[in-house]
Amino acid sequence: MVRIILILLFPLFLFSKNLVVTYFPLETHLVNKIAQKEVRTREITSRYLNTYKELPLSELSKLANTKIFFHFGLDVEKQYAEALLKYNPKLIVVDISSNINKIKNNPYVWTDPLNLRVVAKNIYDTFVEYDKSKESYYKENYEKFLDEIDQTFLTIKQKINNCEVQHIYVFDNYWEYFAKRFGIVTTFREKKNLNVTEISQLNEYTKDKNITKLLFSKDDKQDFITSLTKNLNINAIEDNIFNDFWQLNILDFTQHLTE
Repeated sequence: MVRIILILLFPLFLFSKNLVVTYFPLETHLVNKIAQKEVRTREITSRYLNTYKELPLSELSKLANTKIFFHFGLDVEKQYAEALLKYNPKLIVVDISSNINKIKNNPYVWTDPLNLRVVAKNIYDTFVEYDKSKESYYKENYEKFLDEIDQTFLTIKQKINNCEVQHIYVFDNYWEYFAKRFGIVTTFREKKNLNVTEISQLNEYTKDKNITKLLFSKDDKQDFITSLTKNLNINAIEDNIFNDFWQLNILDFTQHLTE
């Protein structure tokens, strides 16, 4: 009898949790740091995409009939917020990058660990406002997450301070917040093949600035990356700021950057 009752109550237990929606898994990971067992999260996409795709009506209905949409304020996310609000005007839309001092035309705030303190507060404040009864639970998780963020920051700072990396080549602006926080200068390179004269000039610049690393993404052409690193005698680091687990990703990136 007890087992039957538990089985019958289980759907009610699930339904009692806060239903929220995020755009991609990284945001889910951050939301769960604060809410943990008090939330069920739905995601618009299982991996980050920078293009908007129309959702089937059934999927739009499922996503819109949640309580809160947490997002980073990326352009594609704003489009989804507009679509979800049209379907459900009562949906609470929260930009978790609010109150961060942003670099112009650069929304990738989570690559600076200290920005994650602000992100955590935005998430925490939202849950406390709309689920006041669980405030102490959210506060405990929030403070643990702040400790994790601070420890991550100190670990990175120590590694950066103990290495010679001061200048790196980049193709994109993904890591600008990280670079600014830890005093690293980024030099942007065009994604094009170089002629002999350009290689010679770039070699001189590379040696003068003591540049030993080049950041690239999996979407960049591998043959071009190989050619560039070989001619400049530097190492290439594949980076992806959209990986699910923020802390592991940024620590792994730091390790490759400083080794």
